[in-house]
Amino acid sequence: MLSHAFRCVQYMAFHLLLADIPAARDVAERAFDRISFRQEGERLNVWCALMTLELKYGTDESLQKTIDRACKHNNPKHVYLRICEILAKQSRDSPHVPLNRTDEMYLKMCKKFKGKKKAWLAYIEYLLKSARHEEAHDIAKRALKSLPAYKHVETMKKVAQLEFEYGSHDRARTLFDGLLLKNPKRLDVFFVYVDKEVKHGDVDSARLLFQKQSGKSGATKMKLSDKQMKSFFKKWFAFEEKHGTMNDQEAVKDAARSYVERASS
Repeated sequence: MLSHAFRCVQYMAFHLLLADIPAARDVAERAFDRISFRQEGERLNVWCALMTLELKYGTDESLQKTIDRACKHNNPKHVYLRICEILAKQSRDSPHVPLNRTDEMYLKMCKKFKGKKKAWLAYIEYLLKSARHEEAHDIAKRALKSLPAYKHVETMKKVAQLEFEYGSHDRARTLFDGLLLKNPKRLDVFFVYVDKEVKHGDVDSARLLFQKQSGKSGATKMKLSDKQMKSFFKKWFAFEEKHGTMNDQEAVKDAARSYVERASS
């Protein structure tokens, strides 16, 4: 069964096809009265349709008024994330749309929610997707200055992932290596690093990461607890089951036995 919000958005689109902008606005206003305040996601979808309408057919003033109204009835951060997403899509789909309008909205969001990593990461992702790498790096630096220290690792872990997806693999590796150097017990960071290498087809690099971590390659390994090492060897063995040979799997078992012997001696 179609949701009321979905039917509302379709009905708005119908009026827009007829170039009846006031009628489309009226459909949205009536929907707000019918959709329960508990259905925040549904209501936000209608607000997004209304913001899209104002973006295309209204003025900067009418758009901002709609954003301000939406913030009063929804989580403000979610509203700004969605309008930035709408603008980013419009910028990609319509080359004639000025980039500064999208950038201004992202910067406004980051200023308004400067302690929220999702706001900064959304802007960084947009810039990387737009191949504006240096600007993305600058925004990442600004994010670290604005965000509380306890959010830095998670933020940079996500930035490194975004670099793998849309930027430079070498820069992504540099970020991950730096994170692990400063946070040697963050096995979650290590696992994400490995998964990204595998996803992007560099199985040999992923294997080398496991070997370095185990100390097999002679490199300095991270100091992990016995529980963490158990998770590490389980992950490594699963990796070799999928991507390696029987010899590779035996190498993992040998590394695990060596670790147990060292730990018990």
